[in-house]
Amino acid sequence: MLALGCVLERGAPGATASGGATGSETASGVCADGATDCHGARSDAACQPVVLAEAAGNPLALAVDATHVYWTHEDTGEIMRAPIAGGAPAVVAESCPTPGLAVSATGVYWTCSPSTGVEHDVPTGVYSAPLDGGTPALLSTAGLEDPVGLALDATSIYVGDNYAVMKLPIHGGAAEELARGSGSRRVRVDETHVYWTNADASSIRKAPIAGGASVALATGYFESHEVALDATHVYWTTPGEGPSVGSVNKVPKEGGIPVALATDQPSPYYIAVDETHVYWVNVSAGEIRRVPVGGGESAVVISGVAPNDLAVDGASIYWTDRSGLVMKLPK
Repeated sequence: MLALGCVLERGAPGATASGGATGSETASGVCADGATDCHGARSDAACQPVVLAEAAGNPLALAVDATHVYWTHEDTGEIMRAPIAGGAPAVVAESCPTPGLAVSATGVYWTCSPSTGVEHDVPTGVYSAPLDGGTPALLSTAGLEDPVGLALDATSIYVGDNYAVMKLPIHGGAAEELARGSGSRRVRVDETHVYWTNADASSIRKAPIAGGASVALATGYFESHEVALDATHVYWTTPGEGPSVGSVNKVPKEGGIPVALATDQPSPYYIAVDETHVYWVNVSAGEIRRVPVGGGESAVVISGVAPNDLAVDGASIYWTDRSGLVMKLPK
């Protein structure tokens, strides 16, 4: 059970580190009230964030599978991974610093855009490599202008290409346009549709993966970039037009009235969801929070952090941190 209200303490004695995190930067956690969580049920011992890796720079995008956490590296352009149970990090591929990363059962996939690839002399496109590392394969350049976020299913790759949502075969080939949409940088996919936030138009949209007209699920959400899915709903964050006016929201996949799960948030951005809760990063507050998917009171999971991305699985919360750490906090 997750201990709420943890505070990350860097360089603290007694820190929990994986076998691969052996440098000078360490971290431990204490509950925000010094003894228990906000429900009065937990002790400091439960607040133990784990350092999975020291990236020695600025780790960016994050993805998780059953055995490993994967991330991209702003300074070196490397795609990295480390065991989620602890162990030495390893280089999967040398490429570009990218905010777009996804994993399948057999490979790691990422994007290189004109802004991220140029300093590493990497062409714009979509790339892949085996999970355990290898030479990057350029899967597509045709039809792509500025690829950023991406999502996968068994047969295809879906790319937020800034001004369009694109689709290409999982093994490579020319990208085809599914929808036009200014600011379409983050995408998610299920069995029938691809979903994205149209940031410049302040809307959340979907389109059939087999092709067809796109539909607005929600409008009027200023500068929304991040989106997450569960079986029935689409979730997103919007920072709003001012300090501490952001919100975390959901809408049924089939359409309906959007619901604000949390309001008055300081610059909410990265978002993830599991079966029971929505998790997000409040950038201005340096914290990760959560709220039940059905609605209720939100709570601080951990503060004193500076995440660049966020992911969850059935057991833990993971994030890349601007301090150079790749972290997890057991639920």
